[in-house]
Amino acid sequence: MKKLIILLQLFIVCQAFGQVTFQFIPEINGRNIEGLLNCKVINSSGKKSGSLSLTISERKSGTVMTVRTASINLMPGVNTIPLSAIRSAAFDFYNNPIAVIVRHDHNFPVGDYEYCFTINYSGGEMPSEQCFDYNLVPFAQLHLIEPYDRDTLCDKRPMLTWQPLIPTLQGTTYQLVLTEIKNDQNAVEALNYNMPIINQSHIISPILTYPAVTPQLEDGKTYAWQVTAYKDQTILNRSEIWTFKEHCNEKKKDPVISDDGYRDIEDLIRGNYYVASGMIRFAVTNPYKETKFKYQIETLNNPGKKIKGLPKITLATGKNKIMIDLANTDSFIDGYSYLMTLWLPDGTMKSLRFIYKD
Repeated sequence: MKKLIILLQLFIVCQAFGQVTFQFIPEINGRNIEGLLNCKVINSSGKKSGSLSLTISERKSGTVMTVRTASINLMPGVNTIPLSAIRSAAFDFYNNPIAVIVRHDHNFPVGDYEYCFTINYSGGEMPSEQCFDYNLVPFAQLHLIEPYDRDTLCDKRPMLTWQPLIPTLQGTTYQLVLTEIKNDQNAVEALNYNMPIINQSHIISPILTYPAVTPQLEDGKTYAWQVTAYKDQTILNRSEIWTFKEHCNEKKKDPVISDDGYRDIEDLIRGNYYVASGMIRFAVTNPYKETKFKYQIETLNNPGKKIKGLPKITLATGKNKIMIDLANTDSFIDGYSYLMTLWLPDGTMKSLRFIYKD
């Protein structure tokens, strides 16, 4: 009977210990002092009150700092730390090199950290404690790649690219803002006060094809752009602001076509990608009599939309060097991806994905 009573007491204690749990994401909120109390407290029992303490330790250096709040009320369900408790929280730093760095610039350097949260209840019941481990590596600078800073472009719909967030966090998305820099403005003022031409969020890869619904850039104007990395609603990193000018000072020249460079269509299709600089060139052998070459092109940016007005091509018997001039139509947009489907003389169907460059 005594053993049964002891087991019941242990069960009650363990149950009380598990009545409060913490939700904390160290890879986001464990990087600086400002994010430490951005956690949720889940209370699975009745209303409670108590003070919250947080101890941050590093495996080699030991305890780095502690944070203590005044008493807070925990309602049943999910609780956030009240803003008043965060503002009045006491931050104590220990005497080691990492603590000195954190106290100075509020950011945690590279290290193997442990974040331990404890609720000390006002009623005297056993405290609730939960720890989180994270090997922290600071984010590398988020670099823009193209268009280059202070470059001059002759491209009304440029493709914008940047370096991905390093280290990568699952669920990271990007927001890109591009706006015109008006007279007597600098780039920062333009991004803060002007109506953006592009303000696109939830971008999952470090590249943005100029949106089809967005008006094209105008000749002679200067633009500023910036990329921000997010996870949920938290800013992880932000790039510098780069600028570029749109200016075309030369008339478009007729393409100079050399007799070489006509790769066999089978070799062309086996490639990972193809960049069509105003035209598509390939060689195809027709062992049969003269016939019409059947093909179609559709844009992958607007699936199902077929391109009209393509040149008609006739295949002679023997080897044919085909050049499909795309620049003389108004249907192709610089930087867009397209799919060409073609039917060879032997009846087989092939597909070629390509990016159009003006």
